[in-house]
Amino acid sequence: MFRLPKPEQDLVLLSAHRGSWEVYPENSAYALQDAWNSQIETVEVDARFTADKEVILSHDYRIERESTGTGFLYNQNYSQVHQADLRDRHGRVFVDSQGRKAKFLTFSAALDLLAQYVTDDGHGYVMIVDVKGAVDDRDSTDPIELMQRCLDILAARKNPQLSKAVVFKLKAKDAVDIGTFLNRTTYDPNVIGGLIIVENPDDQNVKDSNYDPHQDTIYDQWNVAPFPVQFEMNQFYKGDGLQAYLDYVDQKQGFATYHESNYYPEGVANSAGKCCFEHSTDPKSIAHGGMVPDYRGEPEMAIVNRTNLITTDWPDVVADMLRQLGRRNTSKLSR
Repeated sequence: MFRLPKPEQDLVLLSAHRGSWEVYPENSAYALQDAWNSQIETVEVDARFTADKEVILSHDYRIERESTGTGFLYNQNYSQVHQADLRDRHGRVFVDSQGRKAKFLTFSAALDLLAQYVTDDGHGYVMIVDVKGAVDDRDSTDPIELMQRCLDILAARKNPQLSKAVVFKLKAKDAVDIGTFLNRTTYDPNVIGGLIIVENPDDQNVKDSNYDPHQDTIYDQWNVAPFPVQFEMNQFYKGDGLQAYLDYVDQKQGFATYHESNYYPEGVANSAGKCCFEHSTDPKSIAHGGMVPDYRGEPEMAIVNRTNLITTDWPDVVADMLRQLGRRNTSKLSR
């Protein structure tokens, strides 16, 4: 996953965004297990703090869309959040074939699930943990503290194979710089599966097709990190300012990208989860200041560049496209 991709690379890894949430409630035990059972090698989940510092999986900081609960996640203890039942993507309360409802999953419980898919030789399936930061002035979440809490929970398992199957994902602005990151966390690249840094330059630079990555101090620093890093860059269109990064001759780290779905009800994603209750992708939406549609929803954009990993809501569709291009040679995967 973390090697510098080559033009002739014939294996691009796939990650099911929030699990198989076309069918099951996102970030739920059902969604994670279905993705792994379908032989999607990776799932990406979203980690947030509750008011009492329990780490749970939730993309949104409000829980109305995802569940029967209401209000801000950071204002509620886990015991309150646990009372809510999860909804599917169409807003229906999920009930399985045995009449059971889905609940918000703790990070600890997600590790229990992942452990079932990790083999003794260290090969197997992977979970990418998208560490979510504060969303407003009332939210005291420190993403570095949240990541460290996850590292502590993982270390307490004393399971080296499990630790290598967990990858953490942080925004570059949350990771700050390498020195601060390493001083404030116990992250060890020899123990943990890896680190993904989301590094998208500001809008003006993305629009400037002549932008030089050497001018980007954050990117330049992480590019020469003394341990493997994967950059996630979400290109909007072929030839935009991110093309210079993807073609960067001095590139030393791997690349990932995210192909998101623009279809209602999830809309256009952002770290605050506002996409899910304030958006312009629903033709019936009357949300004030709805967000502009994001053309990263086109699967082709996710596969045209030399990426190692594609996170997508449609892993089956993207897998078929990659196979047709000769870039999905899964015989190289060891499970």
